Amino acid sequence: MKKNQFGLLEDLTEPGLIKKSNDVSWKSDQIYKQTNFEKNTAYFHIMGHEESHAVRRREILKKHPEIQVLFGNDINSAWLGITFVLVQFSFISLFNQLSLFWFVITAYVFGATLSHALHVLVHDFTHFTCFESLALNKLMAIWANFGQGVPSAITFGRYHADHHTFLNLETLDPDLPSRLELKYIKGPVMKFLFVACLPLFYALRPVILRPLKPNAYEVINAVSVLFVDYLIVQYIGVQGLLWLLLSTYFGLSVHPFAAHLIAEHYEFVNRMETYDYIGWANFFVLNIGYHTEHHDFPMIPWTRLPFLRKMVPEYYENLPCHTNYVHTLFAYIFDGYIGPFSRIVRSSPIYFKQ
Repeated sequence: MKKNQFGLLEDLTEPGLIKKSNDVSWKSDQIYKQTNFEKNTAYFHIMGHEESHAVRRREILKKHPEIQVLFGNDINSAWLGITFVLVQFSFISLFNQLSLFWFVITAYVFGATLSHALHVLVHDFTHFTCFESLALNKLMAIWANFGQGVPSAITFGRYHADHHTFLNLETLDPDLPSRLELKYIKGPVMKFLFVACLPLFYALRPVILRPLKPNAYEVINAVSVLFVDYLIVQYIGVQGLLWLLLSTYFGLSVHPFAAHLIAEHYEFVNRMETYDYIGWANFFVLNIGYHTEHHDFPMIPWTRLPFLRKMVPEYYENLPCHTNYVHTLFAYIFDGYIGPFSRIVRSSPIYFKQ
């Protein structure tokens, strides 16, 4: 570690966890006991190394070219997306007239689970892993939005592509916290409020920091989803739409399944920039927990990511991973060594002011 011209610590050491690890102890929740290491708390962890996923991808393809059998499309995501939206509509009809207590509980338990699953399917559709046709993938992503009530799929896909292309490059990766977040999100109260407002941060941060001109698909996305929202109000009632929107809010905020937004890239272990979640929740979150594998090979559909892990276990099995999403949320909120600064970037800032 050395200090740069801004007085920020800069790590010149090549991270030891990029490729492999033989430390089997990572199978437990020891990951949450590793957060107290030397770090900046006013900025990110600066590491001038090549993106770890590119390093591992090259090595795996060289040694195990057979994993390419996993590449390609999986139309099952489309059938699942159609089913989930129809089930969500049936839930709206069933639960919209309940008392306030059960209205909220059903939105949190049933609606949020389905809405989050639809979010994961949107994620895969925008990686174009369902159909060979780009247009069909985009239309399926829009369809998935019908079960969420918010027209976000196409815009999400555009910015998410930047997240993969410019992973952990400030101003280019929309997943990195902003300077305002670094400055003000400190302490348990502010971090809880951040988690409670995650949908707003993830929706507005990229649009504010790096606005893109809306395209035709985004217009179609907005018009069609708002029209479906109108139909819900007309034929079911305002409460039906409120139940749907509350479900979508819960599904990406104060919900265990939404913790993957924290678990994936926050630096719980020194020099490790991407993490898996391995546990039973992967059934409900459609394998979004296999996030290291996903960044290594984003062309592999979510249904096949566990097979990648099994085919090359020496690259994944012993890497630090999350095993409990609830624990992840509590660790983020209450651990003073974790915060918006707990992210790795690959270059010093162009400017920095304390």
